[in-house]
Amino acid sequence: MKKNIRKKQMILATLLVSSQVLVAAPLAFAEESTSSEGRSAISQTIETSSSAASETASSETATSTSDSKEKLQINAVAIGNALTKEQENYTLDQLGIKGETPIYTTSGSDLMKYIPDGGFTKDWAVYSSVRMQTLDSGEGITVDIATPKNITRITAAQYQNAALTAGITDAKLTVASAVPIDGSGALAGVYKIVEESGGIINQDRVSVAQDEMDVLSTITEENKDKEGYSDEALNAAQEQAKTELAAQTADGSELTQSDIQATVEKALKDNGLEGIVTSDQVTELTTLMSDMKDKNIFEDFVKELDLSEARKQIEEKSKGLWENVKNFFSGLWSSITGVFGGNSNE
Repeated sequence: MKKNIRKKQMILATLLVSSQVLVAAPLAFAEESTSSEGRSAISQTIETSSSAASETASSETATSTSDSKEKLQINAVAIGNALTKEQENYTLDQLGIKGETPIYTTSGSDLMKYIPDGGFTKDWAVYSSVRMQTLDSGEGITVDIATPKNITRITAAQYQNAALTAGITDAKLTVASAVPIDGSGALAGVYKIVEESGGIINQDRVSVAQDEMDVLSTITEENKDKEGYSDEALNAAQEQAKTELAAQTADGSELTQSDIQATVEKALKDNGLEGIVTSDQVTELTTLMSDMKDKNIFEDFVKELDLSEARKQIEEKSKGLWENVKNFFSGLWSSITGVFGGNSNE
């Protein structure tokens, strides 16, 4: 009789353990799935799903162990289509290319695609080239113009601001040209590298990034001989204004034109440009920021910040869930061994 009771207890305990495994495990996976979907919805530029990454054989990819989603790891070059073989070798040397590295060619068609308002045609000759290397999260954008005498218009700070506005983060950009040129081809090359590597470029953000570069370049050209002016200060002010406007958006503020202009003027003042940048130029910067607001770029920045915080919360919840499951099994096993341990001593 006692043997039958012990047998029934064993079957009941086995069924109970099995049912708890089936219930508990999917709950944790559901948390992970929600987190992954959130990342997919807002990370539109440099991230890709694991399936997309595995299909991209032409770029060097690696998996970030801190996320349940893969982030593209890129080390690739986009080189101008108009270069002779000798110019190409010179450019690759300036970009620091040694050994096997994916190389794409930037053409007039790419300029038309990524810089649609630039007046380019499909037959345009492209000389400026770029190497893109992704960095660890939090390292930001760094830009090295390897041939400064040959990039005549776009500055390192302008490349940096344009990349950030377009949604690219944590990357090193190295720009070079074998002949004097404005440098637009290199910017288009950055976007081409991302897409060729399996990422997604948001065309609205790219369009605003190009407008931003045009405005900043023009202001720099108009003020280059003014005492106290520097392109670095202007781009620092621009980055500050974008950050502050994104923060105001995060607080739920409905940004008005006067709010945006006040933020722009404060950023210029903080960076020593008050009274140097003209009122017309302030208006241009304000209009640019208004376009960013209308295209929800500030909201995108906020979502990215919110996502980071949400992921932390999900990780904490998951950690707590598995701790509870572990404690449950520990207690259950103690009860089972106690029951059978007592019977064995009879």
